[in-house]
Amino acid sequence: MRLKRQKTYKKYMGVYQHSFGFREPYQIIVDGNFIKVAQNSRLDYKSMLQETVVGKTRIMTTNCVINELRSLGEDFMGAALAAKRLEKRRCPHGGNPVNAADCIKEILGDTNQFNYCVATQDLNLRDYLRRIPGVPLIYINRSVMILEPPSPATTNKVKEIEYNKTIPNNYENAIIKNNTDTPEEAPKSKKRKGPKQPNPLSCKKKKVNPNNQQQQKKKINEDEKKEEEEVAEVENTEVEKPKKKRRRRTKKKKNNNVEANNDTNNEINQKNENEEEEDNDEEE
Repeated sequence: MRLKRQKTYKKYMGVYQHSFGFREPYQIIVDGNFIKVAQNSRLDYKSMLQETVVGKTRIMTTNCVINELRSLGEDFMGAALAAKRLEKRRCPHGGNPVNAADCIKEILGDTNQFNYCVATQDLNLRDYLRRIPGVPLIYINRSVMILEPPSPATTNKVKEIEYNKTIPNNYENAIIKNNTDTPEEAPKSKKRKGPKQPNPLSCKKKKVNPNNQQQQKKKINEDEKKEEEEVAEVENTEVEKPKKKRRRRTKKKKNNNVEANNDTNNEINQKNENEEEEDNDEEE
């Protein structure tokens, strides 16, 4: 089934649910002509009925329908066997079977009290059932199962039901009458003399937007952070004194060592020279 057709059928069944009290599983009465056409078209009418009604179903027939199929001859024996396997709706005729269309008419009555759907190929029966409000009608057209839109009788009944919902009940009318009685006149309040009190509306605090409050809080927090940072910087500058630069003495030490070595070398050389002079004097 196409999606668009399924949506329309669901809409139709919604009308019957909300206005006439149809509930799942939907009770569908099937006549012999419908079963015969479904067999000739080789259709699985049980699953197709669930798709057309868009819900669970209880497919049923009557003894009058089965007897009519048997009386039509061997061509309708397959349809009679298929109808015999379905659930049977008790009809008032009992041992005196009547025409299938008359049997279905008597079961539905004038108001379709038990919320039956009818699947039939009989045009005269469908014309008759359209006059009864709240009867979904199903038929087969070229191997396609079709659910008829609500008839004018059903649409008028729906409008009537919706209008009655707006009218007050007897209980509501009684309450309205009690409330509309002329009440006793209340004593007039004396006017107060003297200065008037201030308007309470003018004394109310101004409403503050939450957005403005958040912005103000953010600004306050930012200002506090800045003040804390400034105080911390000042404290650091006071505590941390400038360090004295150390002079490098490594070069001087080296120079002093070089000078000391030179002095010792000079002394040694002078001693050696003096010793040589003394030796020379002795030899002479």
